[in-house]
Amino acid sequence: MRLTSFLLPVAAIGGAFWMLSAPRSVGYTLIGGSLSLSQRDVRVFDNFTDSTANDNVTADVNFPGYLGVELSSWKSVLEWGSELHGNGNGDPTQNGGLGSGGANFDPSWQGNATGVGGTNDNIMSELSGSSGGTLAFCETPISDGWRIRFYSGWTWQDGPGAATGSQIDHQGVACHEYGHALGLGHSATGGATMFPSISGTGSGQRSIATDDISGVQAIYAVKSATKPRITSVTASVGVVTINGTNFAATGNEVWFTQKAQGGSGTPIKVTGVASTLSGTKITVTAPSTAGKGDVLVKSSAGSTGAFLSNAWPVDPATPAASGPNIISITPSALDAVLPDPQAVVLSGTGFTGVTSVTIGGTPLLGGDYTVSGDTTITINSWPLQNTLGDIVIGVSSGAGSDTGLVSVSECHPPVLDMNPSTPFVFLNGSTVTFTAGSEVGDFCYIVASTSFLPSTIPGLIDIEIGAGLSDLTVIKILAIPAKGWAQYSAPVTGLPPGTIIYAEALAFPDETGTNLVEDSDPAQSVFVLF
Repeated sequence: MRLTSFLLPVAAIGGAFWMLSAPRSVGYTLIGGSLSLSQRDVRVFDNFTDSTANDNVTADVNFPGYLGVELSSWKSVLEWGSELHGNGNGDPTQNGGLGSGGANFDPSWQGNATGVGGTNDNIMSELSGSSGGTLAFCETPISDGWRIRFYSGWTWQDGPGAATGSQIDHQGVACHEYGHALGLGHSATGGATMFPSISGTGSGQRSIATDDISGVQAIYAVKSATKPRITSVTASVGVVTINGTNFAATGNEVWFTQKAQGGSGTPIKVTGVASTLSGTKITVTAPSTAGKGDVLVKSSAGSTGAFLSNAWPVDPATPAASGPNIISITPSALDAVLPDPQAVVLSGTGFTGVTSVTIGGTPLLGGDYTVSGDTTITINSWPLQNTLGDIVIGVSSGAGSDTGLVSVSECHPPVLDMNPSTPFVFLNGSTVTFTAGSEVGDFCYIVASTSFLPSTIPGLIDIEIGAGLSDLTVIKILAIPAKGWAQYSAPVTGLPPGTIIYAEALAFPDETGTNLVEDSDPAQSVFVLF
């Protein structure tokens, strides 16, 4: 197994250095091997712990069905494609230019995996810790597949704009690492995506340079003039029409992105498809297992990259005639901890008859959601999740099923929720459960006070309770794990009836702002003892 890593600039890690050959007209190097047509799939296991790795919640018509780090990963591999992905838009750092490889190579986006997978499973994921100046690495030997890991010691940013400050641009680094998966080594040409260290935040590595293009073409050959080419796609209720050139008269394969999470990575395929209009049009009904993503066409004429088309975005809209079809989810982004019950509304069609709603694969009880006619399903109160990132919501009926995504992020500033719901009245001796949400790695102090007078120490703390720290009790200190929240339960006793108690969560974050200590809203955490 070969590990090929990506590093910060020399100045950023002090004392480290690399031995590079003298500049030359061809800077790229090859590590041997290439990806066959059976290894074109790309998936992501979204275990990224930075909120900035999943804070892009704006849908893009060029990348249907995905947000956050999945969207960033998808863009990163498409840059190596044979030509523009759709109209080439979606990356503001290279508007109209996404898809620059010009070789007989195109990836097949296959969405989310359920785990980090093995070294040959073609999955991107995060790895805890750090390793000096190494940002990420690719495990090869290519012919059998690859795996890319990103160290959690860096602050990953998912775009769509370029990363700033101390953040590291996930798309740029992923584009570099996927170059290794294709068979490229490091380049001696400064400014190339495959140069061994990043420039600035790494955003510049999103767009492959002339030397990178020469390298991928050296492995997969310059794009063949007879390679199948998609020029437009339309879809209506599962019927997908593909326009282009060089489709075989018979025996074509149409590849789709798998629907929902999981799967082996193998594209969803419709085989034995004929073309019409002299090889320029294909009409096919998408399988129920095909989801939002990309469509590609493989010609029956051969089995290399010269016979697989470019990737084109598509939402096949494949529910059965009366089956469920999720069009939108509101809100599409939530904090890991919510101070009040949060309803989540699914809008779409075919919801009449839905008998199952799942969140992250866990079924909801019947009373936890409400089906309002054919177009609306309301999840009455969003439950705590045990992971951050994109969470899959699934709906099913006897007529079919569909899925959508909600992005769950770290809480910043912290949030404190109490159960029973607050404000509330309860008896001395009753048990209260505190749920604190903050950024992963923070230490959260749950504090309580009978005073709603503030406590302020300039530059350190500025909270609304505690009367200058004279009436402040620390109930519990919680370390915030990778899921973004932690809980503590305890009985409250020994206080006079009618006592009003205010509670807050105080977080000691990794970074500093106006105050070192960040606090939650105490208005959400008031209770009265009787």
